[in-house]
Amino acid sequence: MPNRVLILDFESFYDKEYSLKKMPTPNYILDPRFETIMLAAKVDDGEHQIIDGPDVPAFLAQFDPKQTTTVTFNALFDNSILAWRYGFVPHTMIDPMGMARALWGHKLHRFSLKEIAEFLGLEAKKDTIVKVEGLNRAAILQAGLWTEFCEYALHDNILNEGIYLRAYPEFPWAERRLMDMVLRCCVEPRFQCNIPLLEQHLVEVKAAKAQLVQDAGDIDTKIIMSTPKFKKALEDLGVEVEMKISPATGKETPAFAKTDEFMQTLQEHDDPMIAAMAAARIGLKSTLEETRTEKLLSIAAVPWVSSADAPLMPIPLRYGAAHTHRLGGDWGMNMQNMPTVRGSKGKSKLRLSLVAPPGYSVLTIDLGQIEARMVAWLCGCTTLLEEFAKYDAGDKSFDPYNRLASSIFGTPVNRKLTGTPDEIKGFIGKTGILGLGYGCGKEKFDIMVTRGARTQGVDISAIYSREIGDRAVDVYRKRYHQIPTGWNKLNHIVSTYWLSGSASTTFGPVIISNGNILLPSGLSLKYADPQSFTSDTGRTEYRYRYGKMWHRMYGAKMLENISQALARIIVMNAALRIRDRGLYTVNPRDYLFCLQAHDELVFIVRDEELEQAKQLIHAEMIRAPSWGRDIPLVADIGTGKSYGEAK
Repeated sequence: MPNRVLILDFESFYDKEYSLKKMPTPNYILDPRFETIMLAAKVDDGEHQIIDGPDVPAFLAQFDPKQTTTVTFNALFDNSILAWRYGFVPHTMIDPMGMARALWGHKLHRFSLKEIAEFLGLEAKKDTIVKVEGLNRAAILQAGLWTEFCEYALHDNILNEGIYLRAYPEFPWAERRLMDMVLRCCVEPRFQCNIPLLEQHLVEVKAAKAQLVQDAGDIDTKIIMSTPKFKKALEDLGVEVEMKISPATGKETPAFAKTDEFMQTLQEHDDPMIAAMAAARIGLKSTLEETRTEKLLSIAAVPWVSSADAPLMPIPLRYGAAHTHRLGGDWGMNMQNMPTVRGSKGKSKLRLSLVAPPGYSVLTIDLGQIEARMVAWLCGCTTLLEEFAKYDAGDKSFDPYNRLASSIFGTPVNRKLTGTPDEIKGFIGKTGILGLGYGCGKEKFDIMVTRGARTQGVDISAIYSREIGDRAVDVYRKRYHQIPTGWNKLNHIVSTYWLSGSASTTFGPVIISNGNILLPSGLSLKYADPQSFTSDTGRTEYRYRYGKMWHRMYGAKMLENISQALARIIVMNAALRIRDRGLYTVNPRDYLFCLQAHDELVFIVRDEELEQAKQLIHAEMIRAPSWGRDIPLVADIGTGKSYGEAK
């Protein structure tokens, strides 16, 4: 076990052009202009001290990385410097910023050192950093700013420690281990990059962009430029528009600013029309697919001296990015969402460009229909649970998609009969099983089916109509009636225990109380300012604030939050067990995931160990949790020489 704790904060040279605002983080760290000016450090229970930039290698040489824990605010950045510049990869990496996001994200608007420190009542952050823009170490000394800059760095590290100490007692031990694994995907890159494939893809995506822009241009520009009309156009396409409080008016307004995370997410939407509308709204001249490809090419071109200049691709992931504690992308490169583009025939060139080193293969494992299964289990829906269980056991007559489709159309359906009407009916049944568990209404389901068909290139016009869609919703709610009953039970919980109750209640393995859902992991789903309000229709509804955004709350929405959070626990606990069992193999590093996306884990495994790894990883992925032994879990494994081939 590690027995040294280093609390660290790097200060490095930057100027107007050479900065993290102007270039990808790996390019900044590995640029010839990079210079460590100083390192603020605290060793174990010692005093905070300044390590002069040239003395950092000697300072680090005192410690065995295998017996060291680092605590660094925004740990992706500092630990990448440690690894890529100094060859120092600690046993455990902890990020107080990630801890704060998981524990207090419902109350924080941003996650800067300054804002978190203010939220916790710590001393205010200093602003000396603006005085040293464009100054290297020698210039700072010559300008007489060295002492002030040392005080600034020391104070930042004291705040870093203060946040860590506040968060530590509330932060579960297993989550600290998970945080380290998430950071390691970036700090210790495993993927290599197929540069020629990316270069060709860039040509193709620019051509596809022209078509997307034309598609968006078919919409009246008055709709794109008008906030109310743009909001309605998105809602008509089934998008739930996030709201924020305007700093200018103090009133609620759609989160349509270029810097709003909602708009950034919208540009990555699976529906090209929605993505194009978002791009048109904020005036982008290029699509996100284009800029992402350019960014990956830029990073791949960096000389990675630690691997004989192989074009490596770090995978920066953000711990606790979502309210449900799921991971997200970081550094402006969302490696969790690499969608296909027109003409790619279902294969993402970005995924195909991520390749295993020679002698290795990519292994992906993905939990099947986990949210639909979780919804059925939480609501005690015996019919759907039985269908999943018997289908998993090999009785394909219990295929849930076929069963729902058969009930909708009144005749037996076999979705495996490709090229027949049954295939389209099965598609509608599948959309229902996967999409109707969270209270989706008839209008939204119609949008879901038509948009899904358009995205997947499925022609449903000969079979599907709005009448069929409406019938699908009714049939689902009757066939799996325990699920709507679950929504109603949670509606009651929302209006009582969650809203203002002093007592708590249980729903499955979670404990629900005022603005809080305690999960089996020890983390909670937290909701700031839960309150009731009267809607425009005169109904009593409920809402909460998360950061600066207001969201509605109702039973089916709470079920979605719980289901997604529990699915995340299942996936990430499997990752921990896989890691632990991997310690007893010849190649333990092969059992650390190098990418995690939604309900999927991705590994890079030596070819000679591939079969053994498949068995071990699959066994742990489908192991039911202690709090839900009867949840039916299945997982699909894929392998290939690239991430795209393994999918």
